[in-house]
Amino acid sequence: MTHLKWSRFNFLVETSKHRKYLYNSYSNSLIALEDSLYESLQSLSRDDGMSNITAFSEEEIKYLEKIYALVEDDDILVDILHHQSMSRLYSKKTLVLTIAPTQSCNFACTYCFEKWRQSGTLSDQTENAIINYIKHLKQTEGLENINLTWYGGEPLLQYKRVISLAKRIEQLGLNINENLLITNGYFFTPEIIKELVDAKITEIQITLDGFKEIHDIRRPLANGKGTFDTIIENLDNYYNSSFRDAFAIAIRVNIDNRNYKSFIDIYKWLNDRYKSKRLIVYPGVVVLDENDCNASTCLSRNAVTDIVLDLFTKYGIITEELYPDDVNIECMTRSPYSMLIGSQGEIYKCYEDLGNKELIVGNINDPKVWSKYELIAQYSVGIDHYNDPECRKCSYLPICRGGCPIRRFENVYKGRHNDCCTPFKGRIKDYIELYSEILNS
Repeated sequence: MTHLKWSRFNFLVETSKHRKYLYNSYSNSLIALEDSLYESLQSLSRDDGMSNITAFSEEEIKYLEKIYALVEDDDILVDILHHQSMSRLYSKKTLVLTIAPTQSCNFACTYCFEKWRQSGTLSDQTENAIINYIKHLKQTEGLENINLTWYGGEPLLQYKRVISLAKRIEQLGLNINENLLITNGYFFTPEIIKELVDAKITEIQITLDGFKEIHDIRRPLANGKGTFDTIIENLDNYYNSSFRDAFAIAIRVNIDNRNYKSFIDIYKWLNDRYKSKRLIVYPGVVVLDENDCNASTCLSRNAVTDIVLDLFTKYGIITEELYPDDVNIECMTRSPYSMLIGSQGEIYKCYEDLGNKELIVGNINDPKVWSKYELIAQYSVGIDHYNDPECRKCSYLPICRGGCPIRRFENVYKGRHNDCCTPFKGRIKDYIELYSEILNS
């Protein structure tokens, strides 16, 4: 038998109702345990010499190996995770492409992070350059898939450009895994909806920050007038039209310490009003960091967990963060095959960078495309959490993925101290207890 040891990715959890589980973050496995097995595993977890392993049958040991509860070397597993991450990041098969046809916006949201907003709209020349670049990747790099996001500013201020580009990209013969439009919803009118359907847009994200009295304060028009009534009218028209359910609609409710309670009411109201299986209402939590937020408004990591738990236990609302998932997703910031293209063809690595001239890494109109290689290297390699000794030793690493790369970039290169850790860190028992209630309900 190979020399096995208790994995640092194991968590033994006993809920308040005395249900017992073994959770392994490496395999993302959750195993319900009988009392006797739970006690044996507890004993094993405390035994550095693993002398208690003889209490387990050969079949049990094999199963524990299978779910990586018993391992030879946790550090090797981390190296495997690192390799898998790099393989995904540098895969030439998929291009993650975000296009902002304009940075202009008809809203004046109180919390907008776009401090570097620039004028201008995407030109015919830049549209052609985008198409030619995608063709080039298909012909020379074997590109097969594309994930599309339309962003801004407000992209529907230039909806004709969105339609034109979306149709031309579709004609390139690639698999379009997603085709998401992020809009404030003000121009989500019947006329534009029809064109979006024709352009094969599949997902729409709209933000509502509560009912009229809250939303209109936080997300007014540039002239100060409210926007809630128009957005609801547009949604009403959509759900009463022949195009109903043509899109997956995600209503994002940005919440912080000031409007958390409003999420509960708007969540129930929207779901009752539209009754669609393709409607998702979810909280966009404004997380505390060292950049634009402070403790009086934005939420700490533990506060986020408290909200997730509270939403279910008090209101029966289940968010997408009850159980660790998406362990194989990589942020566009770090991948060389991901880009955000601004209205002048300039290329950025993150949504938050849009308009910041210091963080431009290239231009799609430039034959070389990429130009600022030092910054690209900082994003892709310099903030690699697998090279961070603290992250490598962390039991939550496989379900964390190092947190937000931009917050990590700020820590490494700007001397900040943002909390980049997963909300599950230190609270896994709370999440598993909640998940257990759902499983056994």
